[in-house]
Amino acid sequence: MSKDNIIEGYKGIMELDLNLIEPKYRKETANQHRKEIDAYKGDQYKLKPHLRYENTVGRIEKLHQLERSILAKQTEAKIEEQMKYDKQSEKIVITKNRCL
Repeated sequence: MSKDNIIEGYKGIMELDLNLIEPKYRKETANQHRKEIDAYKGDQYKLKPHLRYENTVGRIEKLHQLERSILAKQTEAKIEEQMKYDKQSEKIVITKNRCL
């Protein structure tokens, strides 16, 4: 698939893949997609700030991203802690086996 035939979306509007559109309709479809994005931007501008996409869905997406980052750090810390514990346990077992 060619990236040239993909028109970017905007926040709540997904991208448009023109590879799936018949060539004779691509220009018209691309123009319609751009018009819809412009209309969406206008509609968002008319809304009160707390109701706009970036302050509702966008904010939640940022929170989820932050949460995933925190969980990844916590998981990595737990893995490191477990590895240290395993090394200590291994040393104890080796020491006991030498004593036998």
